[in-house]
Amino acid sequence: MRTRHFILSVAENGLSFHRLGTVVQKRYWRAVERNLIKRRLREWFRLNKSRIPLPGKDIVAVARPGAERLSAAHVVGELNAAFHNTG
Repeated sequence: MRTRHFILSVAENGLSFHRLGTVVQKRYWRAVERNLIKRRLREWFRLNKSRIPLPGKDIVAVARPGAERLSAAHVVGELNAAFHNTG
């Protein structure tokens, strides 16, 4: 799945729970910005993992340029819209 600021790869993992992986490249952002993006992705996952249907899934989120300017609410809205449109 692609959104304006993220690329999401989703695959079943054969487990009873979901897992999140993040890719935030050094070449685009300083450490402070990378950590902010990762914190916002983890918070979205923490709040919304119960809404993702089982069986368990591995979700890898790759940040794209511009993601550092998103507020937490915008990250949530963008990722929820991506999951809503596919499922």
